[in-house]
Amino acid sequence: MYNKTPWPQTINGAADRIIAIMNDQEKEKVRALPEAKLPKLRFSLGIYIRNELGLFEGNHALIKACAISEHGDFEGLFFLNDIDLASDVILEAIWNRLNATALVM
Repeated sequence: MYNKTPWPQTINGAADRIIAIMNDQEKEKVRALPEAKLPKLRFSLGIYIRNELGLFEGNHALIKACAISEHGDFEGLFFLNDIDLASDVILEAIWNRLNATALVM
């Protein structure tokens, strides 16, 4: 069952929400994954992200934030309906956050 609280509208908010749901074993698995292998998560954690964050259901603010982050303001306008791109951007943000946390510990 997916979280029914309002969807995050920023990449940071999305990463925070997913990390808060993950258990320690899941966090470590993502943290240990080389960045080049993140696309392997598209059909597991990526699908969960798309569902949990409303990317299939019209969370246009988050999709737009991801598109602009990846392609810049003007180019991002062409990628606004790319939910796969959006989940990839969020996956990368989660990976970056988990690895930054590991460096601080």
